[in-house]
Amino acid sequence: MGSIEGNAASKKQAHPGNLSILTKVDRLRELIGAKVALPQLVVVGDQSSGKSSVLEGLTGFGFPRDAELCTRYATQITCRREVEKSISVSIIPHADAAQDEQERVKKFHRELKDMTPESLAQVFREANETMGIRSSTKPADSDGSPLPAFSEHILKIEKLGPEEYHFTVIDVPGIFRKETEGITTEADIDLVRNMVKRYMKDTRTIILAIIPSNVDPATQEILKLAKNADPTMTRTMAVLTKPDLAIERTMQQIPIDHVKGTRGNLTLGYYIVKNRGPDDANKTLEQGQDDERKFFSNTPWSALKSTGRAGIGALKERVRELLVDLIKKEFPQLKADIAKELSTSKSQLEKMGPSRSDQYTQRAYLNNISEQFQTLARDALSANYTGNSIFDERHELRLVTRIVEASEKYSDIMWKNGHTRPFTNEPGFPLANGELRKKVRDTLDAREVFEYTDYPDLEEIFDAADTVMPEPSSEGDIMEYIKGVHRNSRGQDLGTFSGALVSTMFKEQSKKWKHITLSFLSGVITAVHRFVDEALKEVCPDTRVRDELWNGYLLEELQGSYRRAMDHTRFLLEIELEGTPFTLNHYFNDNLQKAQNGRFVVAMEQIGTTATIPTRDQLGNATSEVQNGLFLSKSQLSNLSFNMGNSDHAREYMHDVLKSYYKLSRKRFTDVVCQQAVNHYLLHGEGSPLKIFNTRMVLNLNEDQLDMIAAEDAPVKLRREKLGRDIKSFETALKVLKGSV
Repeated sequence: MGSIEGNAASKKQAHPGNLSILTKVDRLRELIGAKVALPQLVVVGDQSSGKSSVLEGLTGFGFPRDAELCTRYATQITCRREVEKSISVSIIPHADAAQDEQERVKKFHRELKDMTPESLAQVFREANETMGIRSSTKPADSDGSPLPAFSEHILKIEKLGPEEYHFTVIDVPGIFRKETEGITTEADIDLVRNMVKRYMKDTRTIILAIIPSNVDPATQEILKLAKNADPTMTRTMAVLTKPDLAIERTMQQIPIDHVKGTRGNLTLGYYIVKNRGPDDANKTLEQGQDDERKFFSNTPWSALKSTGRAGIGALKERVRELLVDLIKKEFPQLKADIAKELSTSKSQLEKMGPSRSDQYTQRAYLNNISEQFQTLARDALSANYTGNSIFDERHELRLVTRIVEASEKYSDIMWKNGHTRPFTNEPGFPLANGELRKKVRDTLDAREVFEYTDYPDLEEIFDAADTVMPEPSSEGDIMEYIKGVHRNSRGQDLGTFSGALVSTMFKEQSKKWKHITLSFLSGVITAVHRFVDEALKEVCPDTRVRDELWNGYLLEELQGSYRRAMDHTRFLLEIELEGTPFTLNHYFNDNLQKAQNGRFVVAMEQIGTTATIPTRDQLGNATSEVQNGLFLSKSQLSNLSFNMGNSDHAREYMHDVLKSYYKLSRKRFTDVVCQQAVNHYLLHGEGSPLKIFNTRMVLNLNEDQLDMIAAEDAPVKLRREKLGRDIKSFETALKVLKGSV
């Protein structure tokens, strides 16, 4: 803040432009002082540091000396040049106070004819009572609870007149370290210190730190607090008071050195003033200032004359210049901050929608929310992620992308690990029993593959038993299993087997489908439920409305749609696993023939030799081409035999039939689950959870239901009213900055 440096100038006529700037800030303080940080001057210091005397010199009126009436709250004092003389006192309520308390303190207003210590003392007593501050005559409330010693409200004193020197300053309670029995407590010590720190922290605040001259400033806590709030110490000015109490020459030299600038690290430096003492109570302010001038004309204080930093006149002129320069510096950013607050308030009010006092406005409000929800849902299902910033901030809400990822994982798991035992001639076959169990445990926990989130709303939808993976059979590989089934079920057949055996074997081979499929569907339901929950929060910021809508109407319908999806999936599992194996798809015979041909090739390889195939010339054709391959003579082909018993042949054929049908069924089942249970029941179908909250649902609500869900409660009405007032204040503030009001 080098722009507000400089030495004090002699008192001169205020520049009209500066008066206009100061008047604008005073007007802004009335409009938005509690909402936007404004350039201001704050006087801080310990109790009995001489703070009141400095304020008297700056403002031109005396403060009461009664200990009970020392500053109990922040006091905003404004002096402004006007044609008519007036003195008014009011209370600016704290923004976080209860609404009824705000309304009560707003009613406090006093007009004074003269600003005397006696009249001001009476106003302070009445203001204390209005704010509910403890006193010796009233230490507790009517219910016996103790009253506070300090208040967060602000006392506003405005003094207007043709002779006034335009100036605004904020006085805060003095810091103290010991409680006063019956008046202050240990808790009040922290309360005041926190209040002082809060006022000092804003970068648009000039800190006027009051320090007695009979102590070393380097030891003072107020400068340490200022250092925390203003690390560069560029907006902190120290005012040394009570120089007449510095009697010893060495003690006098300390404040002199600070004022001259040979000590201390404040960019704005140190000023020094002489307070009216206890014996000067009957002197006027003018008489006190005459005494001050005489005091600083004597040695050793006369050494400060050349600095222009001694006396209340020099201080008053300098802080006013600092305030004007700070305001000019901050005006551009101040305008931007007000515009931003206005935009934010309008956005919040717009999100609340129109006032909802009857069924028509309530229905329109809910209908608007449902339309916004459906827009989000359509974007999420069509992968149109540029339509709303929520998709950039929350990738888990890119619903269709998450569903496609889960579906691909599901298909991959079913392909690689859906079978109970690996078929022959497949990677990894055969596996010993221990290896098989380890493979299942390592790769088939679907809960590690599909994403889950704990939603109590879904607990009754999912059955924990569905997530338990069946243990692999201990009977060995697939051929050992088929051998056992055939041995225990064969009849007097000639190398054939019963169709019922295929059903038995298929059910055993696909028994993990239920776990994998229901785990997959649970993950999809969780993703859909999360989307519905978060999308509703996005389009309906009113917590009460959202809770009523969710718990009273949506949740039950959502749970119903999830149950239908789960029930249909179980139906598909039952049809596929419990029904008679059946297909018209030629892919079954194609796979079966390939399996049989494979066995034929293996048999030929076992009896054949690698040789040079005779040329076509040798066979009566004109060609000399020679190929390497498997050569069997006509006699070898005539004698080709697999040389196995009827049972072995039947078991191999059973394996090939099972393998062919299993592959066909797995692909068919995976597609049907994704198409019907996921796409129809959970995403696109008429009963999809994404389509429950729509315009039709809103239109079907009766008046009582509308009132229960959408009627505004008292806090919402108050918030709407507050936003309306804030918007009006911010709009007026911008006009003030532009000079149009």
